[in-house]
Amino acid sequence: MHWYQKAKKISALTMAGLLLAGALPALFGTASPAAYAAEATNECLSMSGTGAVPVTAIERNQLVTINYVLDPSGTHTVTQTRDPVDIAFVADVSGSMDYHMYKDDARTPIRIDILKNASTTLTNKLKSVNMGDRLGLIKFSTSASKVSDLTMNYTSVQNEINKFAAGGSTNIDDGLAKAKTMLTASGTKPVKEIILLTDGKATVWTDETDGNKQKSGDTSSANAAKADADALAKLGIKVYTIALATQGSDEIDLDLLQYIATKTGGLAYQASSASQLSTIFDNIAQTIEQPAQLKNVELRQPIPAGFILAPGENNPNVSYDAATHEVVVKIGNIDYPFASDTINLSVKVIPDTAAGNYPLEDAKVTYKDACNANRSFNINFDTQLSVSIRVVDKYGNVYLGNAEGEVQRLRAGDKAKQWSIDQKDAAVTDIRFVDPDLHSVVRVYYKDGTTDQWDLKPSAPTKIDLVDGSGAPITGPGWHQGPGNVTAASGAASQLPGSTVYANDDFQGSYIAGYEGSVGGSAWQPLGSGLTLPDGSGVNVQARAFTNAISGSAAIPIAGASGTSNVSLDSTGPVISWSHSIQNPTDDGLIYITATDDLSPVSGIKVWFDNKTLSISSSSPKMKKTGSTYAFRLSDVAGFETVDKRAGWHQIYVEATSAGGTTSTEKAPEYFVVNPGPSAELNPVNYTPGDIADKPVTIMVENVKLPVADRTFGSHTEKGFTLKGMYYVIKETAGVPSDNEWKQLAAKKLTLTTKTNMTTGSYYVYLKLVDSSNVEIVQEPVVVTFDTEQNNN
Repeated sequence: MHWYQKAKKISALTMAGLLLAGALPALFGTASPAAYAAEATNECLSMSGTGAVPVTAIERNQLVTINYVLDPSGTHTVTQTRDPVDIAFVADVSGSMDYHMYKDDARTPIRIDILKNASTTLTNKLKSVNMGDRLGLIKFSTSASKVSDLTMNYTSVQNEINKFAAGGSTNIDDGLAKAKTMLTASGTKPVKEIILLTDGKATVWTDETDGNKQKSGDTSSANAAKADADALAKLGIKVYTIALATQGSDEIDLDLLQYIATKTGGLAYQASSASQLSTIFDNIAQTIEQPAQLKNVELRQPIPAGFILAPGENNPNVSYDAATHEVVVKIGNIDYPFASDTINLSVKVIPDTAAGNYPLEDAKVTYKDACNANRSFNINFDTQLSVSIRVVDKYGNVYLGNAEGEVQRLRAGDKAKQWSIDQKDAAVTDIRFVDPDLHSVVRVYYKDGTTDQWDLKPSAPTKIDLVDGSGAPITGPGWHQGPGNVTAASGAASQLPGSTVYANDDFQGSYIAGYEGSVGGSAWQPLGSGLTLPDGSGVNVQARAFTNAISGSAAIPIAGASGTSNVSLDSTGPVISWSHSIQNPTDDGLIYITATDDLSPVSGIKVWFDNKTLSISSSSPKMKKTGSTYAFRLSDVAGFETVDKRAGWHQIYVEATSAGGTTSTEKAPEYFVVNPGPSAELNPVNYTPGDIADKPVTIMVENVKLPVADRTFGSHTEKGFTLKGMYYVIKETAGVPSDNEWKQLAAKKLTLTTKTNMTTGSYYVYLKLVDSSNVEIVQEPVVVTFDTEQNNN
């Protein structure tokens, strides 16, 4: 028999009648080579194709999809002969076949009506082919029964199908068993196949070991049907199963139907309408029947160096040929008539390479046409894949490096461009972060082997503002009055290169978010309200700027390099003490001032006397310094030049200043006395010193003076001294009397005469005055010379 296929594409429903005859050897059995032959005309079928890459600007490690559309075309004429086929059509007529297709939707057709309408496709095909194929009919519900034995009277079979009425349970086991009996009784020569159609689960089975009794149970019923499939497989009888069910329905046991089809070498289908059921017959025929094919279709796509197949993203028929650097897509055979207008393919690759522009070469498709001639054609892309390097930091900011050496940074969140840097003519190969904790130092690698590195943190401040304890700015080295404060810092800036092109204000006007400081290694604190500087020599002060631009969040500030300053501060004044050495009334007593400071050195002292009317300071050349002690004589003070000026009570104030600018003063003024001691005159009565007395001489104590009188300083009064006692000694020789020689003088006069039995002699009269401060002053002696007999001469 001859039949012709000349249309390029034919719809499934139109093809149904034509294809079944050609499909039967594959659908219902495979004929021997002698029984199956085909002759091709010069219309040998052909194919063309196009390709496209939806996205050509891509990032490293980003999925790239290459799409292809293959367009098979042409016509082919086949002369076909084959052996007849015996077919057992096993149809479900259980009670559920009386349901609507969608059980609860009365608008959908009854299932058994779908079976009746669609089955005409099968019977009409067999009739039109007229190849001697026989069709038998078995129906099953609670049990199975043969409706029509194998026959070529397809109309009568269709009439029996049209008489079907639904009722009972679902005994797939008995249906398959009756079909096996029908087919095995028909002889061994014809090819034998079964079409099994059901709308439900196996709920009943027939126990042949127990008198063919019907027994229920889903699991046992399914196992019985599987046993039937195992037996049919051994006999070489294929079963094509059709589930008449809606998608996702729990009424059908798809796993059981799949098992039966797979075990016997058939196929499993599913339909929910008459048209779908008819199409299934067509699809089976088109899928398996191969009266003409485009054979061994293969697509080879060269991919640029550094590109790889995307793991887990491609179909199993896609592989990579490392020897030729090509992706290979093995399409296999394409049956004619073509089931669809075009064949869509895709290859997914990933660039694992440097940034750059990579031309995509033509793909090549090879195949063998229906006349067994080797054919090929190219799919031209005429495009290039522009690869950029994309790196995301820990904050979500994106860094893009391109083939021209440009690096861009895009802000996390809205991906707004912040800046771009283009310093090299070489493609970027990688972008990394030198500091894994902060992602603030970016290192860029280029294809020419060079690198760039950019620190995104602020530079160190160029100025740190300090003030001393008085609030005055600290502008130079040395000691300063403490405690001080760090009030501000300035001068920090972005460290990005000068070639940076800024797209917004993030790394410009808004870059520095603030400054913070640290003193002596203490924790960093924000500047602005002041950071206290303690006393000390060379106190270390650090300041740094911080920015929110790197992280993009004020909650994650990142600080830059620190600037350093050292300052010496002293807020405590010197410790002061003083003493004096005033031994004798005529001595010019020394005043000693000792001033020490634990931190800064003492820079000077100042001394005041008597309500600050008299003073002297360390700037005077008369004040001598030895170590921490300053010394001067009272006579060095203007106003204290003589003993008379110095005598009496005096008040002293001492002030010392340190190099840090701090001054200490004694908490209260101190008082001291310069006491020359009491004085008096010994006045001989009626005797002139140097003369010779001839009778006793009376010596009077006159002009007694006490130089230290009461003195008031403001509300404070120091008392003067009074005369405590007078003592005398009369000696015949000059020399200060010893302590045991003194005798108390009760009155302010004494009478002097010669010693007993002596008429001549010289006598020295000494007077000692003692005041209330126990100062003893011995007056110059009065010398009296006697000659009591001189008048006798």
